[in-house]
Amino acid sequence: MLRLAAFATTILCISAAGGIAPLRAAVSASSVPDQLQASLTRWAAIPGHHGVSASVILRDSSQWSGVAGQSKEGEPLRPEHLIAIASITKSMTAAVILQLVDESRLSLADPISKWLDPRPHVDPSITLRQLLNHTNGLDNYTSNAAFNAAIGADRTRVFTAADLMTFLGPPRFRPGARTQYTNTAFILLGLVAEKVTGKSMITLYHERLWGRLQLREVFLPGFETPPAAVAHALTSGARIVNPLDQMSLASAGNYAFGLLASARDAARWGHALFTGSVLSARSQAEMRTLVDAAGNIPGETGVGLGIRGYGYLGRSQVGHSGGSWSGSSLLLHDPAVGVTVVVVMNQGRGADHFQLAPSLLEIAARP
Repeated sequence: MLRLAAFATTILCISAAGGIAPLRAAVSASSVPDQLQASLTRWAAIPGHHGVSASVILRDSSQWSGVAGQSKEGEPLRPEHLIAIASITKSMTAAVILQLVDESRLSLADPISKWLDPRPHVDPSITLRQLLNHTNGLDNYTSNAAFNAAIGADRTRVFTAADLMTFLGPPRFRPGARTQYTNTAFILLGLVAEKVTGKSMITLYHERLWGRLQLREVFLPGFETPPAAVAHALTSGARIVNPLDQMSLASAGNYAFGLLASARDAARWGHALFTGSVLSARSQAEMRTLVDAAGNIPGETGVGLGIRGYGYLGRSQVGHSGGSWSGSSLLLHDPAVGVTVVVVMNQGRGADHFQLAPSLLEIAARP
């Protein structure tokens, strides 16, 4: 468990090596917003970091947002910039499914065969619950060599959910046997939602989530026009590119990790989701029921339905992280203090989001 020193006497400084070291400073007279922004500024000054956008819903329900670093040379990052939130997307796809459960149009016990025709390498007995909590045993289409070859073969290609399912390999284990993270499950969940409603997932996101919550800085690339400027991104190959110039990569995530958003909209989303504005109390409880963690995420304590549990600062949080070729993110909601934190970095590797987000939470959670 990551434990952070209190900010009453120290400010956390994230080292280039990924560790957290205390930097002595007299911060008692500084406001919380000043301290939050100072943390972003220090992060952006670390070699290898590119840009960060962060937003925090504070104890009093007010919202702070800040940025540091750049989109590209000569263009500072701005709060309205859209960046890949990656697998935070899963929490939105899960919310659509759970709303349909609330409406008795779906059941978490439904086998996938009830809604979708047979597909190669998909066990028809897999339930919606097993899709949502990664206990389904499905292969991860993103690990398929043929898929990666297809991405490189045509950078302009837009992958649909049906396209992505053609790259699925044999199952990894029997459904329910253990936990293993897979993007495939959330592509299938999107297809289920479309089958049940007769509407596209884009329409469902807008009608059920974004429109109701007045989220205007989020979109799915390849399927709609961006509502604001998309930030350039630092790729793992140390190239700075516009993600929309690499459409085969930008559309590869789809309903699993495909969305781009501003940090401030992502924070509004997470706060609404975890404070009861999106789902019934029953579905909230189902969502937060954790199975064993897959073991691939720092601070993770378990896997819920489209979300993860975390154990930073000696407390429990819920949320989700995201990592893609063009963005890294972490959403944390701390129910004990009523604070929601989102950090979104426009770089694919070395972002240190698992250190920065808890440090912002520590600042924001002070009495």
